[in-house]
Amino acid sequence: MLSEKELEFALSSAKEATKLAGEILKKYFSKLKNFEEKGISDWVTEADIESEKMIKDFLLDRFPYSFLGEESGHDKGKEAELTWYIDPLDGTKNFVKRIPFFCVSVALGSADDIILGVVYDPINDNMFWAVKGKGAYLNSERIKVSESSDLSKCIVALGLHFKHRQFLEPFLNVYRDVFMQGAGIRHMGSAALEQCYVASGFLDGFLEVGLSPWDVAAGSLIVREANGAVSDFWGGDSWLQTGCLIATNGKIHQEIVRIVKNYFSKI
Repeated sequence: MLSEKELEFALSSAKEATKLAGEILKKYFSKLKNFEEKGISDWVTEADIESEKMIKDFLLDRFPYSFLGEESGHDKGKEAELTWYIDPLDGTKNFVKRIPFFCVSVALGSADDIILGVVYDPINDNMFWAVKGKGAYLNSERIKVSESSDLSKCIVALGLHFKHRQFLEPFLNVYRDVFMQGAGIRHMGSAALEQCYVASGFLDGFLEVGLSPWDVAAGSLIVREANGAVSDFWGGDSWLQTGCLIATNGKIHQEIVRIVKNYFSKI
């Protein structure tokens, strides 16, 4: 894989790339006038495109790995054993509507082994990051998940994108059951940042169906390195492949999995 020195350089490069991308997003945030629809309720802006191009050029100049980005797709590099997973603007709808909850997400790894992740919230200048086996951090401070074990005292974020509306009925059943347990429920609109909120203890859990690899690669590592739990909807490890992710503080994980499994067949 990578030597310790190479891993340090990859991490510092990912941090720098997300910071630069964050500056692009802040530049557009207060003056954005137009967006395009890739599909119904699926938006893209010039900020997304410019941010991803900058990240791609910056990282591939230093590391000729594969690149998987939300806007530019898959670009197989000269050294394809590792892949950069990039979401240049996670939370585009929030961004367009001037809701200051969005981020840049960068991860490096293989299809089943993410080795580093960086998520940057440019509005609050908060950088969440982790390296496999070395813990999770918010800026320079080590972070840990919450200790809440009673679902009635927890806050759980749930998400469902319109393009996956075929899952609306089982999703609403899950929503109802979590709600009836007394949990506070949120839908915040940025999967990568919501995972980081779980890692930091701001949220106790998060789940969403229909996510893409760039939505979960960085955040899932950050949660696990903060002593949290991550699984697919059935308690397995195929969240990158299925896009069905549950991330929690670990103490409520099996209860959430049990609820979700009642309504979702394996995808």
